[in-house]
Amino acid sequence: MNVFTQPLPHRIVFAAGLIAIALALLSACGEPLRERTIEVTATEMRFDPNRIEAQTGEQVFLRLRNRGQVAHSLTIELPAGDRTVSADPGVDAILAFRAPVPGEYRFYCRIPGHEAQQGVLVVLP
Repeated sequence: MNVFTQPLPHRIVFAAGLIAIALALLSACGEPLRERTIEVTATEMRFDPNRIEAQTGEQVFLRLRNRGQVAHSLTIELPAGDRTVSADPGVDAILAFRAPVPGEYRFYCRIPGHEAQQGVLVVLP
């Protein structure tokens, strides 16, 4: 005899158990995902700001604002792998990522000759 052929009270107890398990799983998910938008402006050979902060676990939307006269990129070295976004002059681009474990993570422009254009993402606990 399976649960669906058992008398009604047994099915009610089974359904109540499933609901309790589902509620326990949902409550284990924790807080809603925090989001943060951070703007970084690129001009010739610099990022402003060149130090940005985020909290571990935040969903970060990094807006690269290219206000220079040439194309720029922003590559950030994350534990899960490098992430890159590029923008032509006068264009904004968005790079989305989840802030990793606490630490400092370098970001820089990949365009040849732009090696001095770099900064750091500081992830706080």
